[in-house]
Amino acid sequence: MIFNIRISIVLLAGLVCTGTVSAQDSGVRQDARAIEVLKSMSAYTATLDRVEIKGVSLTDARLGGGLMVSNSTEVRVQIDRPGLLHIRSFDGVDTKEIFFHDETLTVFGSKTNYYAQASIPKDIEAALDFALEELELEAPLMDLIHRNASTHLIGSQDTILYLTDKTRIGGVDCHHLAIRGDESDVQLWVEEGDRPVLRKIMITSKWEGGSPRFTSNLMWDSDPDFEQGVFEFKAPEGSMNIGFAGHTDGGE
Repeated sequence: MIFNIRISIVLLAGLVCTGTVSAQDSGVRQDARAIEVLKSMSAYTATLDRVEIKGVSLTDARLGGGLMVSNSTEVRVQIDRPGLLHIRSFDGVDTKEIFFHDETLTVFGSKTNYYAQASIPKDIEAALDFALEELELEAPLMDLIHRNASTHLIGSQDTILYLTDKTRIGGVDCHHLAIRGDESDVQLWVEEGDRPVLRKIMITSKWEGGSPRFTSNLMWDSDPDFEQGVFEFKAPEGSMNIGFAGHTDGGE
């Protein structure tokens, strides 16, 4: 994939613009303007020591009769650097949560009432790298909260295009970018101006039947009021620590 964002837990219809045609006709693989936007987004996100991101994600699924539907999930990401993080997704039935706290990573699912824990580096970025690379953890938007998010998005084998700056998401003007990778195509909508945060992302799987999509619209709060204890995991009654496959640390 282009970067390690995973799906666990509007398209280009009617889009015609001179910038898009120019990028395609010229054979440009990585458009300089698109790279500039990605780096600006990454640099700005890196300045946010305390931030809350809320969104609604839609994941396509095909029913037995061939009908394509979208499953909706509420997602909330809370960060308090250098070492606190809480990710929560809720689909109306099942809650999935990830905690970084006191150099411990905890993953919990309410459907099974199972959780797993592992020791992690104190710094969020190092902890994210460990979670993604060593544990192969599946979590919404995890790569995009990394201080070096642009390095995860920009790969030498990917086509990165700047499509237009004439698009609106959540009431604000956005840059619209497209990234083509081996396994998936990604579209990003990044807010214009001095607050270049990601407002929408769409990932289209290229080789699965029906080309299912993951879409998430995001709202950012750079001055959040976190509830006390929001970053601490407290094991629910009857829950079981099953550990991570291949990792004994944190298991029972």
